[in-house]
Amino acid sequence: MTHPTLLIAPRQAPSPSLQAGGVFARSTPRLTLADAITLFVKRCRARSLSPKTIAFYGYRLDAFSRFLAAHGIEAAPNAITAAPIRDFLAEQRERVSAITASHSHVTLRTFFRFLVREELLDTDPMSRIEPVRRPRKVVQTFTPTQIEALLAACGRGFVGARMKAIIVTLLDCGLRVSELCALAVEDVCFETQTMRVQGKGSRERVVPFGEATRQALLDYLARRGELAGQRALFVNCYADALNRHGVHRLLRECGEKAGIRGARCSPHTFRHTCAVMYLRNGGDAFSLQKLLGHADLTMTRRYCELGQADVAEKHRLASPGDRFLTAVKPTSGRKRLR
Repeated sequence: MTHPTLLIAPRQAPSPSLQAGGVFARSTPRLTLADAITLFVKRCRARSLSPKTIAFYGYRLDAFSRFLAAHGIEAAPNAITAAPIRDFLAEQRERVSAITASHSHVTLRTFFRFLVREELLDTDPMSRIEPVRRPRKVVQTFTPTQIEALLAACGRGFVGARMKAIIVTLLDCGLRVSELCALAVEDVCFETQTMRVQGKGSRERVVPFGEATRQALLDYLARRGELAGQRALFVNCYADALNRHGVHRLLRECGEKAGIRGARCSPHTFRHTCAVMYLRNGGDAFSLQKLLGHADLTMTRRYCELGQADVAEKHRLASPGDRFLTAVKPTSGRKRLR
């Protein structure tokens, strides 16, 4: 008995550019750098990274893409080696700054690790590239005299009360400017003297504040009054929420009145000042980490490295040499002749 011939259709190969789930195949030659960056950005959004972080990654990756195009280097991720990456970082360091080159290194390291983890690359070209050395700058802070001058320059009325509340809150709580602008009226609890702060990566933390901040906020809220439909704590004269640019401008203008010019009079200088003063007044690095909302102690340790003036003052008070000489100083007035 003869059996009919079975005609089996050959299995079709997957799309040359996509596998199931819309993920590019590792061996696919059509995976361009632009495609890989698109996947990376989607992954960042899926992880709920902040828009600023995603924009930061995108800007640095765009600079890398333009560098490869300008030098005629193939932009497929599986064709990129360590050599053009080193050339790009060297150009960034010389043409822009070491800090920008360091930011590019961090971005490329995160990007290529993502590609390897998703099995879009077999090897990570960043594994053989050392981090960019960046200069360590002394943390800039305000002096007590400068803080007094800033508070004296706040003025009167609603604008003055708001300015004083912003300055005292930044100084006492060490908030980032984005965290300050995101504060809502209901985030502040005067009974417990704490505020609920939305930090980086949507991490929420509770930050305590002192009596001076409590009084400054109450004085400001008495002038702000109830604003229908406006939840933002800090508003402008037209009852619109203050944004980061507005806070920077207000502090810059206040700094000019107080005789503090330049970019130094910024929200981050208050954050630095809060951290250093907290440690000077007996606070510890671990509670400071919680207060500032740092993910780890890396940045917090920098605040422990006080400025040179602090070192000199502390050495004057606790000089081993002076203490030793005081201890062995002869009590009689007799001198030994030589």
